[in-house]
Amino acid sequence: MTLRFVSGVLRAVRSAGTFRARTILIGGLLLAAASAGAQTTPYNSLTLSWVAPGDDGDQGQVSSYELRFSTSAVGVDTTAWWSGVPASQRITLGPPLASAGATDQTVVTGLGQGTTYYFVLVARDEAFNASAFSNVAVGTTQTCNPPTTAPPSFSAVADTGQVATSWGANTDSLAVSVHLYRAQGTSGSWSLRQTLTIGTTSYLDTSVAPGTIYRYRAAYMGALCEGPLTTIAQVTVPGTPAPTPAPSTTASPSRVHAYPNPASGSSLHVVLDVGAAASMPVYLRLFDLNGHWVATLVDGTYPPGTTEVPWNRVGRNGRPVGPGYYELLGTVGITRVRERLVLLP
Repeated sequence: MTLRFVSGVLRAVRSAGTFRARTILIGGLLLAAASAGAQTTPYNSLTLSWVAPGDDGDQGQVSSYELRFSTSAVGVDTTAWWSGVPASQRITLGPPLASAGATDQTVVTGLGQGTTYYFVLVARDEAFNASAFSNVAVGTTQTCNPPTTAPPSFSAVADTGQVATSWGANTDSLAVSVHLYRAQGTSGSWSLRQTLTIGTTSYLDTSVAPGTIYRYRAAYMGALCEGPLTTIAQVTVPGTPAPTPAPSTTASPSRVHAYPNPASGSSLHVVLDVGAAASMPVYLRLFDLNGHWVATLVDGTYPPGTTEVPWNRVGRNGRPVGPGYYELLGTVGITRVRERLVLLP
């Protein structure tokens, strides 16, 4: 299902001379429910698409977009609404971007089920001049009847070289499996560690480092979406951590790396190395050798250091991505990155 923005379609207007903010207008911004998949579903995601403007009316190419969204209606004062959107609901979209007149899109994830959201987009040129606001997109995620409870009595106990997690027996009739999540350190990003059968009540994590802090939590997965998460269980693995490398006089470059590569089966991980002192937006798209956009693997903000992001080989059309040669292209902050991927059957 596709929904038109409430204020209609804006047309790109060309002006002579140098770029001015008012010459960029976002045309034909549309919104629809995202295709089903393990990480992108119509219950927690919405897809936005628009006709790309140029950096001088309908000529050239913009350098970036800023997208903001909220559950609050925009109303008559778009500027006040825009300023009031919290940082967690602001997304910067960097290259690769569509050329002027072509259709571009992005998927917004992490949304609540059965919730209405409002979206506004602004384009910027290489000098950070901003366009006028786009029309307002309004869309509602679907409701998926998730489990109503979290795994009971969740705990984690560390021993040398391992962490034992456990929880009580399931009593939620809507639960069909268990999702176990792990994060490293006291503020690291969460990632799905394991999907377990509904009768399982424990998991032994042996992929841990001595002297390192880990956090764990779990949730029941229903037929279509996930239920509430448990409280966080934090542990420190006994032992002496590996020595910290001597600080460098220059910042390490930001880069990405995928493994296994070549990859077979349905599991692949993207390793993000954010070489900065603060969190940076990371945007990575997968293209085939004909330049077709196949999937978005990473779209979010990540802390300095290394973060692993899993990808289940599901493309933007909701179907598995077939074997072949691919290019992973995108940005970490303002740094452009790329990686050649080989996907096996």
